[in-house]
Amino acid sequence: MTITISRVGDRYAAEVTPPHGGGIPWAAAEPMTARELARALTVRGCHPTDIGDAFYAADDAWLLRLVAPHGE
Repeated sequence: MTITISRVGDRYAAEVTPPHGGGIPWAAAEPMTARELARALTVRGCHPTDIGDAFYAADDAWLLRLVAPHGE
């Protein structure tokens, strides 16, 4: 998997390597909420399925945190 997400407390950090992200390597400067990170990855051209798979590999309850009141 070329999108690697890790959980950092209640936030997530990520690193993207080609071929994802339009072929341009990227790493989050600091941990973000799940929603912020999903947006950042989408803007970089990552496919939603690949983003979901990477989140799930990092935290199998990530989707619950995304929809929780403080998941923003």
